[in-house]
Amino acid sequence: MSIKSVRRIMRNIVLVSILLSLVAPLQAYAYQVNGNNVTEEIITQGVVLHSINLNTNEGPLNVYVLKADLSNPYVKIDTIIGSDGTLNKNQSVLDMAKRTGAVAAINGDFFQMAESGRTIGLAYQGGQLVESPALRNDMYGFGITEDKLPLLEIFNFTGQVVTEAGKSFPLAGINKPGYLLMNGLSSDVDALNMYTTLWGTTSRGKISGLTGVKVAVVRNGVVQQVLTDQPGVTIPQDGFVLQGHGLAAQFITDNMPVGTKVDASYSVAPQGDKLLAAVGGQALLVEDGHLPAYFTQNISGKVARTAVGVSSDGKTLYLVAVERKAAADGTIISRGMSQEELAEFLISIGVWRAVNLDGGGSTTMAARSLGDFEAGLINQPQGSSLRSVADAIGVFSTAPQGSLHGMAVSGPSLALAGTQASFSAKGYDEYYNPVSIKPADIKWSATPSGDFTGNVLIPKQGGTVTVTAKLDNVQSSVNVQVVGPESLLSLAVTPSAITVKPGEKVPLSAKVNTIYGDTFDLKFQDVTWTISGSIGKIADGSFTATDQVAEGEIKATFQGLSTSIPVTVKPSWVELQALPEQESSAGLDSWIHVTFPASSVSAPATIRLAYAAETTGLPADCINLGAITVSPAPGEKADLKAPWWLSWDYQPGTITGRPAILMWDDSTKKWEEQPARLDDQGEVKTISARVWGFGQLVLVDDHRRLPSFKDTGKHWAEAAINDLAARGVANGFPDGTFLPGQAVTRAQFVKLLSSALQWPAVEKLPAFKDSIPDWASSAVAAAVANGVVSGYPDGTFRPDSCITRSEMAVMINRALALQETDEKLKYKDTGAIPDFARTAVAKATSAGLLQGEGGLFRPKDGATRAETAVVVSRVLKLWVEK
Repeated sequence: MSIKSVRRIMRNIVLVSILLSLVAPLQAYAYQVNGNNVTEEIITQGVVLHSINLNTNEGPLNVYVLKADLSNPYVKIDTIIGSDGTLNKNQSVLDMAKRTGAVAAINGDFFQMAESGRTIGLAYQGGQLVESPALRNDMYGFGITEDKLPLLEIFNFTGQVVTEAGKSFPLAGINKPGYLLMNGLSSDVDALNMYTTLWGTTSRGKISGLTGVKVAVVRNGVVQQVLTDQPGVTIPQDGFVLQGHGLAAQFITDNMPVGTKVDASYSVAPQGDKLLAAVGGQALLVEDGHLPAYFTQNISGKVARTAVGVSSDGKTLYLVAVERKAAADGTIISRGMSQEELAEFLISIGVWRAVNLDGGGSTTMAARSLGDFEAGLINQPQGSSLRSVADAIGVFSTAPQGSLHGMAVSGPSLALAGTQASFSAKGYDEYYNPVSIKPADIKWSATPSGDFTGNVLIPKQGGTVTVTAKLDNVQSSVNVQVVGPESLLSLAVTPSAITVKPGEKVPLSAKVNTIYGDTFDLKFQDVTWTISGSIGKIADGSFTATDQVAEGEIKATFQGLSTSIPVTVKPSWVELQALPEQESSAGLDSWIHVTFPASSVSAPATIRLAYAAETTGLPADCINLGAITVSPAPGEKADLKAPWWLSWDYQPGTITGRPAILMWDDSTKKWEEQPARLDDQGEVKTISARVWGFGQLVLVDDHRRLPSFKDTGKHWAEAAINDLAARGVANGFPDGTFLPGQAVTRAQFVKLLSSALQWPAVEKLPAFKDSIPDWASSAVAAAVANGVVSGYPDGTFRPDSCITRSEMAVMINRALALQETDEKLKYKDTGAIPDFARTAVAKATSAGLLQGEGGLFRPKDGATRAETAVVVSRVLKLWVEK
């Protein structure tokens, strides 16, 4: 993250010698630098931040370098430990800097992420030893003495515990977590370690993989308690805890019973008695301005990196953060560095000696922008969030509070004439530390032209404008490049056309393009908006349509440019007048058509067609391609006497499964497929459904698996059975069979007809003397209401009786209102056809719905499920082709 600067230097490194010191010779890197920008910012007196953005052959590379002048009396370097000054809980570097008031900070030592979270190397804070160095000869650290002498060395530790009897044992460390020694053994084996309150509230407790661990609690120099293999104990404020294993545990057992006086002494070298601050690290990266003969440790990969270094005279401290970041789509924001590349880079910017610190997701730099009262984040973390770390190197200013010396002015560097540009200023003193100022006391001006209202500038013309903030005798200025009307190319408004419902609101936005290829987003108030026609009004960045049908346009004007957008206000629905005596039709756009045939309604009614806002509960694997509602207009009633037609056009290739029109049935709370036919007209396909009811309908691309039954494979009626099953008209049995040879009852046949033709539900149930099964009651009621069945003279329906072929013919004739025919019946058993069925059989035979076998009609015979499926399939086909 780059931070604003009052002193910003952005120069080409190739041309400016001062920036050559910040970029290594190309041959020194594994990457090639093709271009770069460097930004310099004063953080406080004696501390400067360089933000280096390199364009390499392997993508962008961002490096941030804090340079602290150790000879400045007001620059202080100290370690920041944890979230409360102890190793008990880690904290992000940014929060550490804010908590302690550091002007800048960078992450420090490597630490145990999976175990205790404590650091591995040494730590000093405010001249106090927080943690002793590791007993290894390959881990360098950074320290700085009270007189600001920087040290980048391998630090050593020696110590011992002595009892009142003169018995002693070497002290392995202070506040140390477990780590590996150079010989590969655990640092806890046979070792005696001390833990103070700087470790945390409780001691380490049990050590994984080790038994017989002894703990001695010492208070005011006297042993208070001795424990074995116990959880962590409270560390006394006026004492410490000794923890030992093996030989050390035996020493505690033999020499430190409760009440024993104990003394501990230790030292850190070099100059442990003079250290003010210190953090552990890893390998030495730079030695005497050159690469060392070898790295004592090397962390491979191009990752985020952190390092600390000093100049040859020891007067300049370098804190360096290398950014590694990729966008969500994999685009490289900063490529990171290898350890070798980091070392070469440090040499190139003048570092004489340097140590590698914790990197990767730990790499974090925070710094305070000029005029700010707390630090902000400088680099983007390698991970998705800031990592909490154990310690950090903090940079502090000890300068006294000064008076207002300057102001850091911020605002756009590029502005557009005629638009608003907001500016702000923050005060700082002679030490470049923040000073509180009241924004209302600042006087703003622009030269050579431009009007200020408060802190908001409206430039008048193109060119360079100097914006000046003045408070008492202090003033600061920045230059702003203003794009004038002469550089504008075109004005564009979004949306470019508006079609809305009455009363609907549409947000408006505008942008202007320049002859240089730049684009500026305009604020609503920057543009002059005018309306032609009574189409609505414009306010608060939006157009609100009138409540009437209307057409007109909106005109936008800015700096001599103008553009117009057409506006159409129309409802999202259309209405038709359904009449008993004639056909009525209407369409939604050009692909949905509704037709009410003559005699489909009993009285004139206004029918409203509208797009449905939302559909829920569609069957799985049915893709919604559009939904509408067809219903009487508000306040209207419609009594349907016959079904109406819905025709829905779609492009070939839009539907890859089976096209179907479904309607929501409020009585069953299900989507029911409507009987429909398909018409292929080449460039357009049409599905046309006969609908007997009102409500929500949806066109679907049906990808449900086609039904199949165990006992219908290669059956002569298989196609008809599967077609009805796919439409939800016919069902099989739980065991996966259809039982095609089973006889069909009167109730079952009526249920099939009702499902196929989608008769609307009726409220009044027929009063038959016998009981109708629940699963057939609504279908029988609808059949009675539509005049399809009437029952027997004795007042019964006989639902469980097998339906005869004669009864089937009568029901079909009444359901379809079949055409009259002059054809004579030619069945050998015509004389056996009952009088009540003779006309119906003739019509059904003429229409091809019923056929005899061997010249016989068999009027009194029943029908199997297979025969019935074929007949109902023919009925459906005729129904949708009428």
